[in-house]
Parts: sequence; C-alpha cells; structure tokens
Amino acid sequence: MVLLEIFGPDIFVVLIALFCSVVVPIWAIADAASHPAIAFYGAGSNKTAWIAVIVVALLVGLGLFLGSFYLLFTRPKVRLQMERLGS
Repeated sequence: MVLLEIFGPDIFVVLIALFCSVVVPIWAIADAASHPAIAFYGAGSNKTAWIAVIVVALLVGLGLFLGSFYLLFTRPKVRLQMERLGS
C-alpha cells in the first residue's frame, strides 16, 4: 500500500506493462519451441534463431516488441506450414 500512496493509480499501469513485457516473450518462446523446425523452414524462418533472439531481447528489455512480432507475423506462417505438413 505504500507504493500506491507514493505513485498513485499509475502503479497499476506500470505493473501491467511490466507483467506483459515478461509474459508475452515467454509465451512466444514456448510457442516457438512447441513447433518443429521443419515448419519454420517452410515458413522461411529459423526456429533456433527465433528462440535465441527472443531470449536475448527479453534480457535487454525488448522482449515485448520481438515477442509480439513473432506472435503476430511469424506464428501464423508457421501454423500454416504445420497444417500443410499434417495433410
């Protein structure tokens, strides 16, 4: 409650942003790890590179940006390749 008195209601916005900046990259790493490398190659990407880049970005504070980029742009391509491989 001391933090709430010092920062006011803005502390909740900061905590939500901090939470998202950790959860989104972890979600992206877990998703990338769950798909086979062949699906990434079919999508024109590299599984190992994506995982490494997101981990490094998480450590330097850019995890939210790169994790979101992976989830919004690369993941759909990988999932499409997974569907093609499945049939």
